Amino acid sequence: MSQYLFKVLIVGDTGVGKSSLMMRFTENKFLENYVCTVSMDIRASYVELLEGKMMLEVWDTTGDERLKSAMPSFYNGAHGVLLVYDITSSKSFENIGGWLKEIMRMCPDKLNVVLVGNKCDDLDHRQVDPEQALQYARRRGFYSDEVSAKSGENVYNLFRSLTFDMHDRIVRHGRFEDIRELPDEPINPADTDRQRGNDPNTCC
Repeated sequence: MSQYLFKVLIVGDTGVGKSSLMMRFTENKFLENYVCTVSMDIRASYVELLEGKMMLEVWDTTGDERLKSAMPSFYNGAHGVLLVYDITSSKSFENIGGWLKEIMRMCPDKLNVVLVGNKCDDLDHRQVDPEQALQYARRRGFYSDEVSAKSGENVYNLFRSLTFDMHDRIVRHGRFEDIRELPDEPINPADTDRQRGNDPNTCC
């Protein structure tokens, strides 16, 4: 069965839970006091589709506005993007437009984009209506979803849906030049490059 390697970016403001989302997907863990990403963190995990096992190489970066334009290697070769905001922070949702412009500037080729509202376990403090996010995404040609990195709700389904869409766009339509076949020796998440700070604040 076919096996491919996809590069997925997680972008959004600091504090929306990007690192926690990646940790939940790759290691099925949640840490209350997660160390904030200073530059980039790369981890890998698998998704099973009917067509075979697909590996996702997930890239997380700092949400620091000053560093967004300084990491072309982060965007290079990406196949999909999770555009993350915090449902308890209207400001993080308002800033989605800036992140989307940056993605389009750095990745002119078509990508699969998903607008992701994190922290759906904290409904008492919701500031962003899901219908608002849905309409925002529809107007731009992609879809939206909500997850909880803390509880794990909908996280695997999110990554699996994104993988299905990337596979459909690239493999089923014959754009094999855009994709890498899965290496014979699987990537060990423990061997991937990580650069973290020493500030054990809340998840980023």
